[in-house]
Amino acid sequence: MGYKITIVGGGSSTFTPQLMRLFIESRLLQDSTICLMDIDEHRLNVMFRLSQRLIEKTNASLKVEATTNRLDSLTDADFVITAIAVGGLKAWEYDIEIPARYGVYMAICDSVGPGGIMRAFRHIPVLVGMAKELEEVSPKAWVFNYTNPVPTNCMAMVRNSKIKVVGLCTCSSIPSNPNYLAEIVGVNPEDILTPAPAAGINHCAAILSLKLKDGRDGLQLVKERSSNLVEKLFVENYGVLPYCWSHWTEFFPFLCGLEEEYKGRLQGLKMKFGLKVHDMVEEQQRTAKWEKLVEDMATGMRDLSLDVLPSGEAVLVVDIIEALLENRNEVFVVNTLNRGAIENLPFDAIVEVSSVVGGYGIIPIHVGKLPPPLAAVLSNHIEVQRLTVEAALTGDRSLAFQALLQDPQVASKLKPDEVGKLLDDLLNAHAQYLPLFFKK
Repeated sequence: MGYKITIVGGGSSTFTPQLMRLFIESRLLQDSTICLMDIDEHRLNVMFRLSQRLIEKTNASLKVEATTNRLDSLTDADFVITAIAVGGLKAWEYDIEIPARYGVYMAICDSVGPGGIMRAFRHIPVLVGMAKELEEVSPKAWVFNYTNPVPTNCMAMVRNSKIKVVGLCTCSSIPSNPNYLAEIVGVNPEDILTPAPAAGINHCAAILSLKLKDGRDGLQLVKERSSNLVEKLFVENYGVLPYCWSHWTEFFPFLCGLEEEYKGRLQGLKMKFGLKVHDMVEEQQRTAKWEKLVEDMATGMRDLSLDVLPSGEAVLVVDIIEALLENRNEVFVVNTLNRGAIENLPFDAIVEVSSVVGGYGIIPIHVGKLPPPLAAVLSNHIEVQRLTVEAALTGDRSLAFQALLQDPQVASKLKPDEVGKLLDDLLNAHAQYLPLFFKK
């Protein structure tokens, strides 16, 4: 039996090839239709041609379609995967550089802080519009959202539609990855018990316990052996292991600090703990190199090879689809409604938590309480998410101001009048993508 799987943002040269590799390798998804949807016709055409060639070369029993019409792509879909970037790299650059003028320095700027809030403002109206269309044409479809900020975008869709929404992320696979965990602990991969229980919110979730097959405590070994100061700080003082630690630094102002002087351009500067601020020039160079490789394969100028198509970032989604279809009742770490799984976070928050995936859907596992200081930090960020969702869908500048003022990075550095000026600068820079904030 075949299924219709739609990729919104299907023109991505870094994401779609990974997915096509996984679809081709999946026995269960043979006879399915993969529908690529994107507003960039050139990139969409390249991915369509590449996908066709991959299917032909591997003799996979798949069909691929391409369209710029979102409603057509969603009609009769069983699964929808979202990976969009409204505004592209230029918008991301604004998210990094405009707050820096006010002394807010962050390395990644796609989850929290002013950059995370602005990214949500750009994405939420698009994703909620998509979810409402799905209600009309494919109400039983599952949405797997990879678009950052994952929890805020998922919260917006869940609160404004009846569609089944799950958030996924590269980091979410770490608690199930023995190779990654073994490197942190300093043991062999076969010694680790996986999947390790995990809980928190996306980009600030933690492994709650880690056991070795011989009975040793993996977290104790991290205390003794790890040279990573962020990991050691939270294992020693909170009793949990950050598994996406570079993102964690953005949730705690005391972890964010420059080690080079800011002279008007933040990108590329060194920060604490060996981090470097994301640089859009380098990102553009990486993207251009990858796009050239993919386009050459699509046009036949380069031999096709699945081996050069990474499967990392997208790997979870196909495993989860298969678990849903075959009632496997497997455990994955996903972003979903809390529903009491984490006792000291809001019931209706979108949390990243170990969950059972099977024929009854995706059910979060009860993990009890997080360490109270950590829960307090996350609860504050969840309130920022709530304000951000409301502001994004109404264009209410007062709510947008409240969201910024509530954010720990902003609150630790700026006075209220400075927050207002920062908000104006950010909204004006992104005005073409934020019509609700400029309606007359």
